[in-house]
Amino acid sequence: MKDNFEAAIAADDAEATIAARESSGVCVDAADWLNAEDEPDNPLVEGFIECGEVVAMVGQAKAGKSLLALQLAVCVAAGVPFLGKPCKRQRAYIANLEVSAKQYKKRLRRVCRLLDLNPEELRGWLFIDNMKGETASWETALAMCQRHGCAVALIDPFYQVARIVETDEQQCLDAVEEMKAFARAGITLCVVFHSPKGFSGDRQLIDMISGSSILARFPESVIGLLNHATEKTARVVDAVLRNYPPPEPFAVSLAEGALALAPYFAPEVATARNAWRRSAHPEGQPDLDILPYVEAELAERREAAKRGGVEFRGMCLKSLGEYVRKRIAEDDKTAPGRDTTANLIKGLPPDRIAITRKTADGILVGTVEDMQWYFRR
Repeated sequence: MKDNFEAAIAADDAEATIAARESSGVCVDAADWLNAEDEPDNPLVEGFIECGEVVAMVGQAKAGKSLLALQLAVCVAAGVPFLGKPCKRQRAYIANLEVSAKQYKKRLRRVCRLLDLNPEELRGWLFIDNMKGETASWETALAMCQRHGCAVALIDPFYQVARIVETDEQQCLDAVEEMKAFARAGITLCVVFHSPKGFSGDRQLIDMISGSSILARFPESVIGLLNHATEKTARVVDAVLRNYPPPEPFAVSLAEGALALAPYFAPEVATARNAWRRSAHPEGQPDLDILPYVEAELAERREAAKRGGVEFRGMCLKSLGEYVRKRIAEDDKTAPGRDTTANLIKGLPPDRIAITRKTADGILVGTVEDMQWYFRR
């Protein structure tokens, strides 16, 4: 029936098109429609992206949009949360048109390290088309998705595939028609757009997509990656959604080469008025005495073990670092990155904090008294 509908449109036969629309259920009687059961939501990213949508990812040049798209693709392909939001596992295809394959692989490796994924978890689920320096088209991207059975396509960036004058409304309408082919194929389409020059924070998110407003109106979701007002390695994620309630903006950190939630940063976007604070803000973590936070966390864990009737034998360095970061953030201080926290813990006075070599449980940390079991081996 769908084939008849599309054939009628292609033939420009008005009567046949009307008949096909009615017989296929595209044009419905409202009463019949309301008497039928509602279809359940089918989120790709819970509360963020619905399956089958067109999604625009937008931000200033070098803000990290390509990394955002890559991380979304990895999370969907692996079925792991994307920036804290659960994902439905689906095969994903990404057309990388701006970054060299060598550098893109390094980005992919960093994202997998952050998400604790190994390559085999992505086998058969994620397909990356490295096409920097090549000519791409919507047709070839769609064909590659269908070839590999992908339900999600990410195009990075728009201008490299559309190759249009983005202020020309007719050309933008033609590009929209090209993108509709993905929806007809049941494929979620995520497209990376650049924002105009200047501070993105001075514009509404819906106005950030460079070019004609047609490009901003078409997507169901617009996700912005915006520069942070004070932190050079942080970004603010904001979104305008058609099918879900608008989420609150939140901060992420790029300090480790991938996007990690950064609840210790207020989601304050850089604007023309406040951007001077970014250059005035000192690089790195200001002097921070991390020892009290480490000792407080160890004491709490020691007491919990005692209540449970088990011997406390220290904490895994990675886990301890995460809990220490949370304690610092709760104290209204800017927490260091994961690697920095681990290094700060490793540098604590050995007469106060003892650290094991790598064991079956990882690198363990405790007070000298906690770790006597290790030193007596």
